[in-house]
Amino acid sequence: MSKLSVTVLGCSGSYAAAGESCSGYLVRSEATNLWVDCGPGTFANLQSHVPLETVDALLVSHHHPDHCAELPVIYNAAKWYMGIESMRVLATEGVREVTEVYGDSSDLFGWEMVKDSSEARVGDIDVLFSRTDHPVETLAMRFECDGKSIVYTSDTGRGWALSALSRDVGRPSPDLVVGEGTLLHATDNPEIPHVSAAWLAADANDVGARQLVVTHVPPGSDPQDHLTEAGEVFNGDVAVARTGATFWA
Repeated sequence: MSKLSVTVLGCSGSYAAAGESCSGYLVRSEATNLWVDCGPGTFANLQSHVPLETVDALLVSHHHPDHCAELPVIYNAAKWYMGIESMRVLATEGVREVTEVYGDSSDLFGWEMVKDSSEARVGDIDVLFSRTDHPVETLAMRFECDGKSIVYTSDTGRGWALSALSRDVGRPSPDLVVGEGTLLHATDNPEIPHVSAAWLAADANDVGARQLVVTHVPPGSDPQDHLTEAGEVFNGDVAVARTGATFWA
């Protein structure tokens, strides 16, 4: 079994369905824990898998609240209740600005500003960032460890493609893509800054991905419909994200 995995902490798109949480993922190797996006409800779910003090870094793709709203809560819990002295945070400038509306956080958060083409190493995991097609600065991420790779698209419209984190930068096909398939083909609209499950699946085929997990399904849309649509297009193994599920690269 691969040493690189992703556990879904939340996957509702834009806002959380009843009993669910917004975007959040725990990317793990044998030695490293990365909390990727921290939408509402994901902090509670994280603690079912790992203690906060074992998280090596928080990586936040953009400052829309369904991806970052837990940051002030994490600050409060870590500083005043858990005795954590510092946390590494890799994020866009917008994420820091939104978080610090509540006050300076640099006494706990070790902010590292990332942007398009930034690279970072956390523990034994290498991370590459790519700006997507979304109204605010939004970063997709590629995680690599021990010859395995996971790509997380975050939010994007049609103006960005998975090739930006594979062949366009000299990287091999991703083993696993966790990608937004917010829309369905019947309701797809190029003016909306999201893509359909079918669009995502075709893009994953284009880069030769081995596995695909469709995520960011909005409340009111049946996840099974998104799974079916992606499965009709994608050439490999396909699943729809569900909170608590773990997928291996």
